[in-house]
Amino acid sequence: MKSVLVDPTILPYAQELRFAGVVCDLITNSFELRALLSQLSHVENYQAGNRFSMRIVVNESSLDPIEKPHFRGLRHLVTASFGTGNIFIFDVLRRTLSASISRVAATDLRFWSEKLIPISLGVLGAAMGLVPIHCACLERNGDGLLIAGMSGAGKSTLSVALAQNGFSYVSDDWTYMSRHQSSLVAFGTSAPVKLLPDATNHFPSLANYRVQKSMNGELAYEVDIAEAFTVRVKKACEPRWLIFLERIPNCEVEFTSVASSKARSYLNSSVERLPTELYEASAMRDLTLEMVSRLPCWFLRYGGAPQVAAEYLVEFVANQAREIFA
Repeated sequence: MKSVLVDPTILPYAQELRFAGVVCDLITNSFELRALLSQLSHVENYQAGNRFSMRIVVNESSLDPIEKPHFRGLRHLVTASFGTGNIFIFDVLRRTLSASISRVAATDLRFWSEKLIPISLGVLGAAMGLVPIHCACLERNGDGLLIAGMSGAGKSTLSVALAQNGFSYVSDDWTYMSRHQSSLVAFGTSAPVKLLPDATNHFPSLANYRVQKSMNGELAYEVDIAEAFTVRVKKACEPRWLIFLERIPNCEVEFTSVASSKARSYLNSSVERLPTELYEASAMRDLTLEMVSRLPCWFLRYGGAPQVAAEYLVEFVANQAREIFA
């Protein structure tokens, strides 16, 4: 598989964008696409250093729909197709994304916010010191809380319950970690919170929305958490604690300390292997994962409503914060 080279003379529109602590240099032939992606870019308090480039040709005459994604990889190259009219090629080594897309894809804000931007950060992130971790992230009083766990453990429902209980929401399914000087920074994107259909048992207001098929084929509610639940949203925070969530039927809320070695084992299992030519990126990622694993870690086990667990967790975090500043 060879890299795709795009003639920059046919791409007259350029824009510097910022996603999850990295800079994206966009060049495209579509004024509409540049305006759309500018809506998703955001200013951050953390200085963005690493960059990637996005070169996108829009076929203005094409109305090819966005179809189910298909991925293929060969060493440092990854191809993602969303139907025959929407082809994306990621070069992780060179930190570039080259694409040819239809006008339908170029004007679909949800496609970019929910799929392409998170996918781009996930695929190219390792080369920029950005580590995608399968966990939710919330913030309160400047302190970040990471919530990890297996799929179906209830990270999303607990995240919504915490956001309704004084926390600010940062991210749901994936959180993007990087090192800023001697500290960790956790970033979210504009991706929606994903809740399984039975979440209506805990959040009746979801009945105002429709379930839809998510990218992995699940039926779920995918909603803008600020709009659906009137809660605060933040783009980044400094994580202080890591919680591993387990749902156990008929279990009371309980916290158990977790050794950093076990935390590291989980984190290692949740990231993709990198090709050998990305040895520097692999070393940077290892340092970031090590810092995350050294955060104070606990198992949180519960079997009731997420609102009940959220109340316990709010008090638990408040106690931990008091110990830090005692």
